[in-house]
Amino acid sequence: IDFIPFSEDKFAICIADISGKGVAAALLMANFQAILQSLIYQYRDLETFVIALNQSVYRITKSDRFLTFFVGEVDLKKKELKYINAGHYPPMLFRDGKVVSLTKGCTIIGSFDKLPDIEEGVEKLTEGSVLLTFTDGLIDLQNEKGENYSEEILKEFMLNNHSLTAKEITKALMDSLDTFAGDESFPDDIAVISCKITK
Repeated sequence: IDFIPFSEDKFAICIADISGKGVAAALLMANFQAILQSLIYQYRDLETFVIALNQSVYRITKSDRFLTFFVGEVDLKKKELKYINAGHYPPMLFRDGKVVSLTKGCTIIGSFDKLPDIEEGVEKLTEGSVLLTFTDGLIDLQNEKGENYSEEILKEFMLNNHSLTAKEITKALMDSLDTFAGDESFPDDIAVISCKITK
């Protein structure tokens, strides 16, 4: 997870999830974060940035491991969100009473030396819009009945809690997950980052 400011009115939100666990996965994630920080300031358009990111990761992994990745660039002046979803579970955008899944982008990072077609998504932002990004451990969470914390449950959560601040939304979501899981353990790490447009 990363929050990267470009200027007073523009910033990026990034979230990634790596395949596998253990020391090798942790080392790759550390390298990935360093690569990301280096490249995102070099390439100001998202498509070129994601292409360069994939090439750098592929040189390390040779397709043995891969990452899912989402990057969103928020422009407060234009009231606009540009994004690329590279195989990541779609983040959700609450806007004007509806929840939109952010699916446009490309395939996963690090599996191919060249990415197939990349489609950049663009969404308008209005006051009160909320962007919620998370790793797939959230959707994999199950309760005692074997039911998953589904996309439908998450959308309902967004509709009921969008009036909170970004920090409050994240805390409310973690509380919701704890309540849902009950005595069941979390099968995977869960990372969440939220962003709210307040003006």
